[in-house]
Amino acid sequence: MLTRSMAARRSSLAHALPHDMAVEIAGHVAATSPTPVTDLGSLRASCRAMRAACGDRDVGRRVALEREAGAMRWSDHERYLAVVGSLSGAGNPEACFLAGVALAFTQPQRARPGVQLLGQASKAGHRVAAYVRALLLYGGGGGAADEDDARRLIRQVEGEEPAVGGVVGGCTAAAAEKRRSNAECVPCRAQAVEAVRQAMWRMAELPASAVVALPEDDTDRCTAKGCGKTEAWYEWAAFCSEDY
Repeated sequence: MLTRSMAARRSSLAHALPHDMAVEIAGHVAATSPTPVTDLGSLRASCRAMRAACGDRDVGRRVALEREAGAMRWSDHERYLAVVGSLSGAGNPEACFLAGVALAFTQPQRARPGVQLLGQASKAGHRVAAYVRALLLYGGGGGAADEDDARRLIRQVEGEEPAVGGVVGGCTAAAAEKRRSNAECVPCRAQAVEAVRQAMWRMAELPASAVVALPEDDTDRCTAKGCGKTEAWYEWAAFCSEDY
């Protein structure tokens, strides 16, 4: 049983914690809790020291938002938007991804800031953000630099980005080119489609996805054997080049 004197001692102990230690405790809760937003709210209310710690940007970046965002999106949409906005300002990868998708697909006039938020998320290792940013950059009219960046992001998603010395996953970059596929992009695409649907659920219903037909003009058709052919038992196909 927790008495008033015990609670007072716990409160005084929390006040005595150095700020960096309080931030580390709050950051651990943010990264490991099954309900991080709810639990951080309770932690903030416990004392002034924890309130300050929970407001630290490092804690915001570590919040595992994906664990709680789904339920919050439907049960308390206004709170969900506020949390995503606050955490994206702290550089939280998942929040930057969600905010970037919302800006890019629901507010065309603010598409560029959306792409920048997706860039923040991809730099932090968010693969779906890297995939979506690549699609927005590629062929978006930004010129060769944007298209080069898009190709680099797809290589990042596929795990083909060369390390020092041109080695990719234990083989040379040339060998990686020969085994290029979109195996890793397939699950990213599924998650990206769902994120766009959720961002636009109040705007309009997205049409069902359709298979894109190959061009009729033989000049644009790839003649490499097996290019784009679906592999048995998998939902991905191998391609002969980045553009395909």
